[in-house]
Amino acid sequence: MRSALTIVFAFVLVVLCAAALASTGAGGPAQVPDAGAYILAPTGFATLIAIECRRRRFERVREGISFGYYFAKRCVDLLLAVGALLVAMPLFALIALLVRIDSSGPILFRRTVIGKNGKVFGMLKFRTMVVGAQEILDQDEELKKLYYVNCKLKRDPRVTRLGGFLRRTSLDELPQLLNVLVGDMTFVGPRPIAADEVEIYGPEIERFQRVTPGITGLWQTSGRSETSYGKRVEMDMLYIEKRTFLLDVWIVLSTLPVVLLKRGAC
Repeated sequence: MRSALTIVFAFVLVVLCAAALASTGAGGPAQVPDAGAYILAPTGFATLIAIECRRRRFERVREGISFGYYFAKRCVDLLLAVGALLVAMPLFALIALLVRIDSSGPILFRRTVIGKNGKVFGMLKFRTMVVGAQEILDQDEELKKLYYVNCKLKRDPRVTRLGGFLRRTSLDELPQLLNVLVGDMTFVGPRPIAADEVEIYGPEIERFQRVTPGITGLWQTSGRSETSYGKRVEMDMLYIEKRTFLLDVWIVLSTLPVVLLKRGAC
């Protein structure tokens, strides 16, 4: 956000300078025709964009992350998301029908979370709770405290009958394939967080917002709700520091037995 504002400010400055040059009188240091001013402004803007792109490339180099990693990761995300959506369409329809029958309310739940560069988006899930679940949590301080200790509640009174099954099998996460498809999420990365969780990350929130949040990650392969929130933050930072394409593949492969054996699910 700050870099974008810097570019806009610099662009305005270039336009003003060009306009000043164009209006310089005969006694000025130089005469630049009006047409020249209109050429200089966009040229200066293009230069600023190139400088910003180069700065970001150098930043990725300092982090040890190449452009090839980002390109390959996005290609794999698109291929897997499209393939999984096509294969899982009958399952999507069945779960949607069961959610509608089980309890009143919408089929999908859209949780407002924070992603890369602080972008706010709606993370999709099949609804597993009763309508007004957030209000129930906000009104019960003890319940809310337990939630932020382990990220989840082992015995959550807000969860519906079908919701418990969907959570244990992680089927409630299937709609996040749509989030991956549009680029708000990736298959492997730190889990997205809500605005009220930013404080828990403290100064590490800047590093967290450098990457695209994922469906699975180190936390999901290391116990999930059986670990503390502090441990989750540590694992998120470790992933951001060490991420490679091979590490992403290892996390995906490690996620499969975790989901099938329901480790850390609640």
